[in-house]
Amino acid sequence: MNKREYKKFCKRYDKFINNNLPTPFWDDERQVQEYVYFYNGKSFFNMEIAKDELNVYSNLSDALGDIAFTSFYYPFTASHIRCWKDEKGKIIREVVTEHSHSHSFEGVVESLYYSPETFNISKDEESYYSKQELEYLRRVQKYLLFIGMKDITLKKDSKRYSNAKHSKYENALIYEFSDFTLNKIMNGERDFRVIKWFPEYTNRIYKPKEYQALVVDKDDNFKMFIEFTNEEVKLYKDIKKLCDNNFNDNDKVILIHFKILEVFS
Repeated sequence: MNKREYKKFCKRYDKFINNNLPTPFWDDERQVQEYVYFYNGKSFFNMEIAKDELNVYSNLSDALGDIAFTSFYYPFTASHIRCWKDEKGKIIREVVTEHSHSHSFEGVVESLYYSPETFNISKDEESYYSKQELEYLRRVQKYLLFIGMKDITLKKDSKRYSNAKHSKYENALIYEFSDFTLNKIMNGERDFRVIKWFPEYTNRIYKPKEYQALVVDKDDNFKMFIEFTNEEVKLYKDIKKLCDNNFNDNDKVILIHFKILEVFS
């Protein structure tokens, strides 16, 4: 839009000009939630020129961070497309891998999504993240690499978002098995997942492709693709040699049996 159109577009925010805290605003036309307020000029220099400046954010954490004069900091390394103009004014674009940071966790996830091969958080930078944030990033990165996602390139590739391998596994749950359990399965000693018995239990036989899962180890490395077939109830003492659960001997447990469809190296 041109300058005149933009000025007209912004007039819809005039009703918030006396609000000095972020105000929720739902844009029906664009179907987006925004947080609007007029900046009071706070800065290192407290510049008068910045007073009553319109600010519109898509998330509340940025808006509140602005007025509380604070922000998040998430460091990482990843590839991204860098653009600049040469001495003749020509726009140059190239993919570079370098250290970077984001002021939101969403920004970190975005960088991971576009650069799953090169995305990395060094050990000395993990302290900037919570345990669950690191776990989330690790699991998502492992999955993106498993389905063959590559780092972004200068060439626009619509096929990037129509992944054939993801189509094969997108309805499968993801279960973590211990090394002990994985060894028992690979040795042919065990073909079931164990869960605690519950009073509403009804024995089930599964239809083909009805209940499938990808199996990962404790580090989220993909180990196998399985399909569950049927269930039965046992006392834990009867199968505990094949398990490393913390059930009591006389506890009822449900064995959900499966067959292995694929093993990943």
